Amino acid sequence: MKISCIIPAFNEESTIIKVIKNVKKIKVINEIIVVDDGSTDNTYKNAKSEEVKVIKHAQNKGKGAAIKTGVSHSSGDVILFLDADLYSISPKKIASILQPLENDEADFVKTSFIRARGRVTELVVKPLFSVIFPSIKFNQPLSGQFAIKRDLLGELRIDDKWGVDIQILLQLVKKGVRISEVDIGKLKHKKQPIENLTIMSEQVIKTILSELGIIANKHKIVLFDFDKTLIRESSIEVVAKEFGIQKELQKLRVDYKNGKIKDYNITLELASLIKGRTKADFDKACKKINLRRTAKGVIDRLKKRQYGVGIISVAFSPIIHYFADELGIDRSNIICPILVTDKHGKYTGEVIAKTRYNSKCCDKIICKADAAKEIMKKLNVKPEESIAVGDGKSDECLFRACGLSLAYKPLTSIGDIKILNLTEVLIYAE
Repeated sequence: MKISCIIPAFNEESTIIKVIKNVKKIKVINEIIVVDDGSTDNTYKNAKSEEVKVIKHAQNKGKGAAIKTGVSHSSGDVILFLDADLYSISPKKIASILQPLENDEADFVKTSFIRARGRVTELVVKPLFSVIFPSIKFNQPLSGQFAIKRDLLGELRIDDKWGVDIQILLQLVKKGVRISEVDIGKLKHKKQPIENLTIMSEQVIKTILSELGIIANKHKIVLFDFDKTLIRESSIEVVAKEFGIQKELQKLRVDYKNGKIKDYNITLELASLIKGRTKADFDKACKKINLRRTAKGVIDRLKKRQYGVGIISVAFSPIIHYFADELGIDRSNIICPILVTDKHGKYTGEVIAKTRYNSKCCDKIICKADAAKEIMKKLNVKPEESIAVGDGKSDECLFRACGLSLAYKPLTSIGDIKILNLTEVLIYAE
């Protein structure tokens, strides 16, 4: 059995050498990997002086990210994790963590210890556990010293930030694996400033609530189409009727169906027909557009569960902004064609589109796939953490860009899952 030791470190120049030296004394440990998570002190230099493998992040990404980097560069069947700020770690304590795994008595070993400080554990984690997980009995639920079988680690979801220790523990409890808690006695960590503890506490709480499904867990953002998804009808049809341009809209649609024009030509031509109108004109028209009965409640629930919520649509900005404000959706999470106004607040007939038309993908003025990727990048969300909600063929780009696509009453077979009510979004938003 090969054992790797991974030591995530951030600005630990005063303790990193001592930790490494103690690990070196354990003969069964085959490799030592230090992951310098963007330190600005001499952590990297000091670790390198011990002639172990050191990987450096260009910037601070978080303990979870450092753990994942270390695992990806390791080769052990068992992986031991140690904090880099330990003053009182010893070979005896390290060996005791590994023993249950070496004896095949456990799949995961966590530690308990005596510590003078431990404010996050005592004031946050233990009280939460006593209320939410009364059946889970650990002396120290939060501990950065643990060891785990490699194949088991590959089954877990690990977030980048603090809270990763408790996240791993809770996922393993759910899996029902053999967990051993080893008492390693007195342990002294470097004292953390109160600002750091505040951030740690917040991230630990979010992790616990996330694992419970109370707030966003697997998915982080839900991106909605607008027409016939959040509202019951086509918004431009209502606006065209209000502005007296129904015949023009109908002709444009016929020309598109016959292949005479592209979809983006419809948007550009409609913008020119709207020239001279004002926001007040649009607000009047928007009052005649029907928001779906459950839309507001679904958005509110998603936001309470810490999901990001956005709208991607080819409907014009005055319409989308009107309903985004009503739904409480941040305008920075919206991508749609922007109508330009002059100094008097009248629309000029010009359109600004944040994403560029791509003929290989679609012929709309906004490619919803590009738009989704832009929002994901801004919010630092991966495609597999995104949910798309739309109603039909016009949302194919959006569906393709997101990890999970929910098709709302589609007329054709599209998307991963068909839903008949917007409230079903709350079921699939894990």
